Amino acid sequence: MTATRAAHFYLDFISPYSWLALMQSERFAAEHRVRWEVRPVVYAALLEATGLVGPAEVASKRRYSFRDVVRCAHELGLRLQGPPEHPFRSLEALRTAYLFRQEPRGLELAVRLADACWGEGRRLSDLDVLVEIVTDLGLDATGLRQRIADPAVKRGLHDLTDEALSCGVFGVPTFVVDQELFWGHDRMNQLARHLAGTGPPSSGLTDEMLARPRGVARRGAPPRSS
Repeated sequence: MTATRAAHFYLDFISPYSWLALMQSERFAAEHRVRWEVRPVVYAALLEATGLVGPAEVASKRRYSFRDVVRCAHELGLRLQGPPEHPFRSLEALRTAYLFRQEPRGLELAVRLADACWGEGRRLSDLDVLVEIVTDLGLDATGLRQRIADPAVKRGLHDLTDEALSCGVFGVPTFVVDQELFWGHDRMNQLARHLAGTGPPSSGLTDEMLARPRGVARRGAPPRSS
């Protein structure tokens, strides 16, 4: 029998694509013998560190992204309501996911938090919502406000975000296996092929193309990096 493989799952609930991935995560894990390691990160910090902007910060991209999410949710048969506002503050939910990330139901908690937001239209900045979800899963929600405000939890979330950046992560959701990155819920099929050993070689042509010079540089573009 094929051994279970560990895969890092970097996510932020502010991203509807993290929700789409999470809603497929349990089935994917069973089908492909994956053990997800939940890695909540601060998407805004990824954007700031990499000089990017989020879809919600560009009017045309915001419009397209929400339409895209509607289509993706329909294809997957998912209920979609969307959060009351977007962007929204996801820090408390991220810290909650961090707090319970190593519990047996850590992944299920992340799924429930994401679906409460995107599937049910609830505010993840509302502590009562977080307490309700944690309690419903049989986890200890006692003193949750104080526990997620603990400096160790804040530092842990910061450290996971730094870890993601060190791995080359620039967006969410991103899955990392064998130092290979797969970005986006729509790349889970490529992750499946990698796990099965049927994907393309990990370097070779990629490294060769990266080594080629730029033929033109857009004014204001960041300097080339490796």
